[in-house]
Amino acid sequence: PQYEVKARDYIQRHAREQSVRPGINDRFLQTNLDIGEWIGRFGVESREVVAARHEIVRAAGIRGGSRVADVGAGTGLFTRLFSEATGPDGQVFAVDISSRFIEHVRKQTADDGLSNVSAVLCAEDSIGLPLASIDVAFVCDTYHHFEYPQSTLASIHRTLRPGGTLIVIDFGRIPGESREFILQHVRAGKEVFREEIETAGFRFVEEIGIALLKENYFLRFENIDPAPRD
Repeated sequence: PQYEVKARDYIQRHAREQSVRPGINDRFLQTNLDIGEWIGRFGVESREVVAARHEIVRAAGIRGGSRVADVGAGTGLFTRLFSEATGPDGQVFAVDISSRFIEHVRKQTADDGLSNVSAVLCAEDSIGLPLASIDVAFVCDTYHHFEYPQSTLASIHRTLRPGGTLIVIDFGRIPGESREFILQHVRAGKEVFREEIETAGFRFVEEIGIALLKENYFLRFENIDPAPRD
C-alpha cells in the first residue's frame, strides 16, 4: 500500500494539468515580439506597480545576499531593482516564458554590468530552477498569466527553500468595481488565487498595503510544507 500511495502521488504531480486560460500567453511566445512596445507598456509611470516599484521592493524584504526569482520578469523592471538590493553576494533569476524578453534582459544586464543576474527561459508549467535554490519568489502582475497554476506553483514550492517567501502582486478582480479590462483579462479574484496558493503548500502571512496600489493587491506567503522529492 505504501508504494501505491507514492505511485499515485508521483502520477498526480507529473500528469499534464489542463490549461485554465488557453492562449493567454500566445503573444509573448512569438519570436517577432516587439520589445520596444512592451518596454513602453511595462515601464510607463502611470502603471501602478511602476510608480510604486521602490516601495514594493522594500516591502518584499529583499536584502543583501538574498537569492530572488523574478517570475514573469518581462522587460526586467524589478530584476534590475532586485540586483541592486541583493548586492554582489546575492543572486537574481529573471524568469520568463518569452525568449524575446529573456534575450532583452540578458543583453541589458550585461550592458549594465549586473553580474548577479541570470536570465532563465522557463516552461509554461515550471519556473525551471534548481531545488531549494531561492529565498524569495516574486510574481508581479503575472499570476493571472499562469496557464497551469497548479504545476507552476508546485515548481515554485520546490524551488523555494523551507521558510522562503512567495510574493504575489496582482489585479483585484471585483465585479461592479474593477475596470472592464481587468474583468475580461483576469480569470479570478484575490480569494480564489489565495486558496490556490495555500493549497499548493504555502501559508498566508499578510496582505501589505501600499498607498500607490489602488487596483493591485500585495500578498505575502511562506513556504511551509516539505517539497515533494522525486
